[in-house]
Amino acid sequence: MVRKYAALLRMKYMEMLAYRLATIVWMTGAITQPLITMAVWINIDPSQSDAFFFYFMAVIFVERMTSAWDVWELDREIREGTFSNYIIRPLHPIHWAIAENVVYKLLFLVILIPIWAGAALFVPALHVEISVSQLLLFLAAVLMGALLRFLLSYTCGLLGFWVTKVAAIYSVLEVISLFLSGRIAPLSMLPPLLQQWSIFLPFRYMIGFPIDLINQAANGHEVRQGFVIASVWAVIFIMALQWIWKAGLKKNQAVGG
Repeated sequence: MVRKYAALLRMKYMEMLAYRLATIVWMTGAITQPLITMAVWINIDPSQSDAFFFYFMAVIFVERMTSAWDVWELDREIREGTFSNYIIRPLHPIHWAIAENVVYKLLFLVILIPIWAGAALFVPALHVEISVSQLLLFLAAVLMGALLRFLLSYTCGLLGFWVTKVAAIYSVLEVISLFLSGRIAPLSMLPPLLQQWSIFLPFRYMIGFPIDLINQAANGHEVRQGFVIASVWAVIFIMALQWIWKAGLKKNQAVGG
């Protein structure tokens, strides 16, 4: 399996290099929404400009480290029949998606860390003073967020065995996530009812929860509760993915393209 993953990672890396312009455009577009949202909130409350600046820069980092686009890939591949090419291979198709996610996130990590470090030299708001244990908790939360978003995206993508345009269904979840994950505003600024909902829904743990850890805005109980709830959702998504995968194979009738 290690050799197989090494080959997959090399292949996905070369594939990304082959489409450098598209990758750059995608990366640039991905940071546009958080920057625009940050500018809006800074204009609304200039007194909190430093806090908003740090928060939305953290949103850019966490959002890219947890991003998942597999639902759109699966939607197209299942509809066009090309997904059948993956089904007949000895390695489960999900491993191809995992390799692509890993390569993309590592590339973005190599770009974002130097940018953050360089900007922090001139922007005091970007200075991060946390202990090693807090840093490890933050990294663990980012990994958990990446797992949740990937599982949700891949599971929804597999609904393409039954639904013609599953991406439209996923777009509804994306709109909900925009608010309850903390992408549109810090969760502490949401109405109390939405804050309560966000605790028990998975979206918060995809973006907002890691940022709360690096912001030191969560106490010990909230940290433990967050990891427990996120783990429960991960198990639910894994079980749903396995069930939908088995049922989908029986439903699949595409010949391949």
